[in-house]
Amino acid sequence: MSNDGTYIIRPIRRDETGLLKAFLYEAIFVPDGVEPPPRSVVDLPELALYVAGFGERRDDRCLVADCDGNVAGAVWVRVMNDYGHIDDETPSLAIALYKPYRNRGIGTRLMTEMLALLSREGYRRVSLSVQKANYAAGMYLKLGFRIVKETEEEFVMVKDMEKEMSNSDTGYRTRPLTADDIPAMQRLVKETILGVNARDYTREEVADWASCLDNEARQRHGFIAALDETGQMVGIASMNAEGYLHSLFVHKDWQGRGVASFLLDEVERKAREYGAKEIYCEVSLTARPFFEKRGYVVEKTQKQRANRLLLTNFAMRKRL
Repeated sequence: MSNDGTYIIRPIRRDETGLLKAFLYEAIFVPDGVEPPPRSVVDLPELALYVAGFGERRDDRCLVADCDGNVAGAVWVRVMNDYGHIDDETPSLAIALYKPYRNRGIGTRLMTEMLALLSREGYRRVSLSVQKANYAAGMYLKLGFRIVKETEEEFVMVKDMEKEMSNSDTGYRTRPLTADDIPAMQRLVKETILGVNARDYTREEVADWASCLDNEARQRHGFIAALDETGQMVGIASMNAEGYLHSLFVHKDWQGRGVASFLLDEVERKAREYGAKEIYCEVSLTARPFFEKRGYVVEKTQKQRANRLLLTNFAMRKRL
């Protein structure tokens, strides 16, 4: 993971499915003071079914957390007769992170993006099993899973799916962006900078700013999109697990229609979900009045390098 905590969530590649055996071992809950089992435990039939021939079945789905080219965690589902089995139509879910990447909000991001993926693909629900003593049980409850069965040591939980998150008042909805969305996202941001931020910056400054999107390093944040009723992308935002709001842009043709407020509501909701106590951001001249109305406070005026030029913006913060 890079120093600023950035990562991307993406589908697993075919040549990476062998990694799931290692993540299956990481997913085994080991209470404090208990000796971990040997790695060969994942070869037992009741565990091997989670990963054997993964990718060959119709319902196999997997997303990974990619931290600077290293796969740090994975969440995967398949329909199988495992500990969390409900019926032959409901996929069971497993998730794991390598230890250095835990407690950074990555697990929650993996879960929310997998739930969004399953919802878009029409799955009615997803199930899992978790040890009662495992701290992850609390995360699953916060994500809307409910307990449908329990033994002395385990819960079986189910999440009833919805067709994407929505806001009945605005008509907008959100979904995570994937690598396939990058060209559309770049067009939206570039057109907004050149068409909207040009009110407050010179032509040379906005051209320099827009050129930054060609820098791949700036694409390594996890993004969500605001969609209208037809599914058109009308805005984007990104924030990491530490509460740094990296960007928020509204399509140039959708200014003043509540998209920014809708996105910022979602960002603040996710920040609380991550456990962040505040959100901090670097805001343009154009966006400053909006953020001030939303309770963000300017900490300093600064000059930040876009590509070649130094542009004025504001370091702002809001306590949640």
